[in-house]
Amino acid sequence: MNANLLDLLVARLAEHYVALPQAAAVDLIVSDDPQYSRRFVLGRVVEMRRLPDEGSGFEGAVTANSFGNTSGKTSAADLPQAATRITTTYAVLAAMLADPTGFDARSAAVLQLGGVRIEGAARLAAYWLQLLKRPSDEGRAALSRARERAPHWLDAVSVFEAAHINHERAPTVSPDTAIATALDRSVPLHLRGVLRWPETAWTLTDWRKHEASTVLRMNPANGQPQSVGTFIDALETPEAPEAPGSNTAAEPPYTEGCLLPAAWEARFEMPVLSAPMFGPAQLWFGRRREHALVTRLHCDLANSFLAQVHGRKRVRLYSPSQDEVVYAFDAFNTYRPCRVDAAAPDLARFPRFAEARGVDVVIEPGDLLVIPTGWFHCVWALDHVLSISRFVSEAQAAALASHLRI
Repeated sequence: MNANLLDLLVARLAEHYVALPQAAAVDLIVSDDPQYSRRFVLGRVVEMRRLPDEGSGFEGAVTANSFGNTSGKTSAADLPQAATRITTTYAVLAAMLADPTGFDARSAAVLQLGGVRIEGAARLAAYWLQLLKRPSDEGRAALSRARERAPHWLDAVSVFEAAHINHERAPTVSPDTAIATALDRSVPLHLRGVLRWPETAWTLTDWRKHEASTVLRMNPANGQPQSVGTFIDALETPEAPEAPGSNTAAEPPYTEGCLLPAAWEARFEMPVLSAPMFGPAQLWFGRRREHALVTRLHCDLANSFLAQVHGRKRVRLYSPSQDEVVYAFDAFNTYRPCRVDAAAPDLARFPRFAEARGVDVVIEPGDLLVIPTGWFHCVWALDHVLSISRFVSEAQAAALASHLRI
């Protein structure tokens, strides 16, 4: 066994670890090489332990008590019960550690290596995976430029109305110029009614009629294909109430930015800018949640284009210079999440969040929201929603501004 790999794993987890309000445990299951499977106890510090000989349940909250033996066999009684289980392959585990600046569990490369399956407390698993990420020098530089260029806050997000919406007068600038100017100045832009996709008029019944058999992703909980039809069934199933203080309540159905089905790529090309400017598309499909976030507060290290296809979303944005008051993670790569829940902030733990100043925008079917690099944002689903996002790199945005002489 390569002991150095496990040593590197626990060191990487510990480097930027911030203790949780309540200790919890994560089981890592390496399905094709079980000798690397371990239980990680996230308490005051990160502890790595062998899995118990008897069972490896992951139900219920855990508390900080005896963490058991450090070597040899471990009994179930020695360990706190795990709240979540992450199952993957040796190749994925090695890739996590070899490429901390680019690793993403949703990527096609990771799926080809065996993928990552999560059971139990999804947010706890996401935190464990996040601790393995690191920013590149290029990514740090992009965030630094964003902090320098962007205003410290906005009172409102600028709106560009498509000509077919405003029949009285045509826009005074072209949409590509409006986008390039927004990116150059690092300010968000709301383009209303710019999407001409027929699907923006579809109901969920229409989606089921036309796309029921289309596979969206492999379900991260069980590894089984999840189609549009089965996903809509899950949306329409009443949500079970969450027990107070629970660490294991099931997350509402949401695709969490999975890759857009390949058959949809040509159908959902972004408007205005040329297709080669954009990276791969991500799909955000999920249940209505007006009072809790469907996408937690984070920023992206590229310029995000969020196209609203079905339902309405409320997006709250915070400028890049507010990274300290929104408690942004130090462990990140392509996107930087925040520790605070912007919908229900715990000001005792995160007192500086009271200083944060955000701005809200509601996007509807047919709208496109441009979120420049480094702008923190979180999302509420006002209806059942389907959105598609793509990214434009800083280099591509600079080339566009130069071409248009912004």
